[in-house]
Amino acid sequence: MRGLTDRLYSAGEPGGIFYGWWVLSASVVLGFFAFGVVIPGYLAFSVLVRDELGLTSGQSAFVVGAAWGVGDVTSLAAGWLADRYGARRLILAGGLLAGLGFAALGFVDSFWGIVAVYSVTASVGRGLGIFPNLMTVVNQWFERRKAFALAVINTAVMGGAAAILPALSAAAEQFGWRPTAIVAGILVCALTLPAAAIIRSRPEDLGLQPYGAGEIDANPARRGSRLAGTAGSQRLDYSATQALVTLSFWALTVGAALRTIPSDVLVINQIPILIWKGVAPARTSIYLSITYFATIPARFGMGLAATWASPRWLLSGAMALVGLCSVAALVLDGDAVAWFLIVSSATGQGVSALAWITVGEYYGRRSFGTLVGVMTLFYGISGPVVPATAGWVFDRTGSFVPVLMAVGVLQAISAGAFLLAKRPVSPEPTEG
Repeated sequence: MRGLTDRLYSAGEPGGIFYGWWVLSASVVLGFFAFGVVIPGYLAFSVLVRDELGLTSGQSAFVVGAAWGVGDVTSLAAGWLADRYGARRLILAGGLLAGLGFAALGFVDSFWGIVAVYSVTASVGRGLGIFPNLMTVVNQWFERRKAFALAVINTAVMGGAAAILPALSAAAEQFGWRPTAIVAGILVCALTLPAAAIIRSRPEDLGLQPYGAGEIDANPARRGSRLAGTAGSQRLDYSATQALVTLSFWALTVGAALRTIPSDVLVINQIPILIWKGVAPARTSIYLSITYFATIPARFGMGLAATWASPRWLLSGAMALVGLCSVAALVLDGDAVAWFLIVSSATGQGVSALAWITVGEYYGRRSFGTLVGVMTLFYGISGPVVPATAGWVFDRTGSFVPVLMAVGVLQAISAGAFLLAKRPVSPEPTEG
């Protein structure tokens, strides 16, 4: 593995390819497949699991919601560790844990067994080493083109979700969900090894500086966010303490949390919502796949938009659109509901990518992992409860009306919170 790194590093010498692009490429490949397997992968055969094990709608939603919540809460510790000790070892350990946990799905035969291997083991691995930790690594390697690089990794993980969900669904139908889970988990482990061999936590580990360090930003709106030092790279980076006392950070946190919580409810319960609205069951999985595919241009497009437009206006406007789509889904019936949910989900995922990019642009490299971990904690703790509660409401009432009403209110509050997320006043410059 060291020989591979030496060859790639030599390509990063003057006139060659900057090593950060290799780090980004390895992160994209691992994020595409591992995130695609661990996050939406269970949804690909959740109906088969439910039917075989006799689970209720609430139990099925709990499995996925708990998985997403556990991974998000784990991200807090992972981000802190990555900022202080580097993310590379976390990526190796987390990727292997995620793959082994997902593969273990093929051997369990009870609700609590699924919770143990998927909602806990695989999800701890995801939060520890896959996402958002891969994003933390990418943020370390770029000053110039930071928004582009973060948009690429954010788009890759959702692209993996879009591509792998139908592939796993087809494989589960053809070969059974248990063999599918085992093979998918093993492949996650297999991809983790070369990715961890290539990735380095920071450019300083190889005696390099971040891409574009010390350059003057070409965008006048963002100038002043970094300084050019005579030694090459004196930057204005926030410590975690400095960032946590800014209004902008908490506005971003509240906006992101109130975007994610209703989004998880809608995605996890999308199939039963569509069936309740009169959509033929055979078409619901198709709409779910389209939902994930639609997030690809949304994430990348909003990430690029951050290079020229004010993030807070983009974030707030997008969430206003998401809220209107939820209202439309509440009052309409039939297949039209599916398309409004698709637009809502895609736009919301664009908001998610842009929120992470904004953290990197506003606060720099020093404590990015910790700050992202704090943000994810606030909506991660709701993961095991809120989606399952939505399923429980439907089980008891036969209606998603209360759920959709609550979703719309939360999305409106999110839009308002993002309006407060102005660029903070820069702290005193510190060495990165």
